[in-house]
Amino acid sequence: MPLPVTFATLAAGNEPLSLLDTQFAAVAALGYVPCAASAGPNAIALTPFASTPTITSYPDLAPGFIFVAAAASTGAVTLNVAGVGARNAYKWNGLAACGAGDIVSGEIYRAVPLAALNSGLGGFVIDTAGVNNNIAMLPIIIDGGGSVITTGAKGFLPVPWGCTISTWSVIADQSGSITIDILRANNAVPSASIVGGGTKPTLSSAQFAGLVAPSGWTSTGLAANDWLGFSVSTVATVTRVTLSLQLAKT
Repeated sequence: MPLPVTFATLAAGNEPLSLLDTQFAAVAALGYVPCAASAGPNAIALTPFASTPTITSYPDLAPGFIFVAAAASTGAVTLNVAGVGARNAYKWNGLAACGAGDIVSGEIYRAVPLAALNSGLGGFVIDTAGVNNNIAMLPIIIDGGGSVITTGAKGFLPVPWGCTISTWSVIADQSGSITIDILRANNAVPSASIVGGGTKPTLSSAQFAGLVAPSGWTSTGLAANDWLGFSVSTVATVTRVTLSLQLAKT
């Protein structure tokens, strides 16, 4: 499909300057409009940079928008470009809504509008610009060997680079309850809890709890060569549990 105006085929004589505006707008729609992002952290307002196309609606796929996140998300995310209206943000090509920890402060994101999302109400598909090697999952399996898991220390894992724990998830072999403390030390045996008086990764008469942001923890920041230790504080029913920490590289 050609651009709206083919200048070589225009009739001889004067032509309206509005043809240039039409052509420039069409070319601009082929790329991404750079935007400044509000702190949100979840209701993110995007303001297009100066000298970019005027945004009055969200046509499918074009233009897209690119921005640097000003804060980490703590819940469901919406984007509102130039005050046109807030729409839900989705990850994984529109398969799941963006939630806590999916938007990381300082990362560059691309947002593409699609009217079919959110049961036809419209939304944005979000992805990172470039290769997303800044997010990792760190899992540990706690196995009771067919019996109910016991309390106490259950293992250690190393941290390869500086990062922040953005969310935790716990899944068990069956519905039950467990609370897990996390300890840390740099290049040493973990001894101090990073949860402190906060809310430990927990199942409460459930089989799964997913992408929960740390609450009240002493620290969520980790350094290269940290070691993490995992200790079961309380447990009932479950015999095998996986705890996964979502890490955002700093």
